[in-house]
Amino acid sequence: MAAQEATEFVAFSNARMFNYVVSKEDVCQKLVERILGIEVDRIEFEAEEHSIQPGLQGHGVRLDVYARGGGKSFDVEMQAQTEFYIGCRLRYYQSVIDYDLLRKGMEYGDLPFSYIIFLCVNDPLGSGLPVYTVAPQCEEMPECHLEMRCKWLVLNGSAWAEEDEGLRALLKYIESGIVTEGDELVKQIDRLVLEANNDERVKGEMISVSTVEENAERRVRMAKKFYREEGLEEGRAEGRAQET
Repeated sequence: MAAQEATEFVAFSNARMFNYVVSKEDVCQKLVERILGIEVDRIEFEAEEHSIQPGLQGHGVRLDVYARGGGKSFDVEMQAQTEFYIGCRLRYYQSVIDYDLLRKGMEYGDLPFSYIIFLCVNDPLGSGLPVYTVAPQCEEMPECHLEMRCKWLVLNGSAWAEEDEGLRALLKYIESGIVTEGDELVKQIDRLVLEANNDERVKGEMISVSTVEENAERRVRMAKKFYREEGLEEGRAEGRAQET
């Protein structure tokens, strides 16, 4: 089965392919700048698939792409499968990243601005928006500025037609693998994806049958739990379908 898997094309939406491509610092910098609409002087990686373990009993996380630049931190994640608790995941990722950023002896004011970006093939929030931007605000006075220095962005690849030119090309590629003519960033990403697929050693290292099976089992559990809490029959049907 491993040999069969190795013959298949590994798309950019594959987590390991995503890590491979975006670990190129120039690609990561261009990607972050396009998504956020800001300029970043230089991107420096903490580590590829950076792991953070908050204490002996804490739930550790492994971040896909974790980088810093211009006094800011960036966590960029690829999400090819449905994440039923994406809000809870964002909340926890932020807490763990802050744990990593604020070392002993530092003050709260030393925390840099932090961005968490999820690139989703499908719509995780179900409202059809191409980009969901989440930042803390005061409910009673939305215009009140609460300086928490964090922002979360969830990109929906399936709504690429609704976004502006630059993000449209990126989302379209994430969702369908189609390269928009004239878009140099997407062309660069696609070139790296093709190079990796043509290198059997590199591609073989990206494919892990056990990881695929573990993730499938996790999605079944999450689908059942999510819809059981929501009281929806669709969840039970989806859980049964993923078991077969």
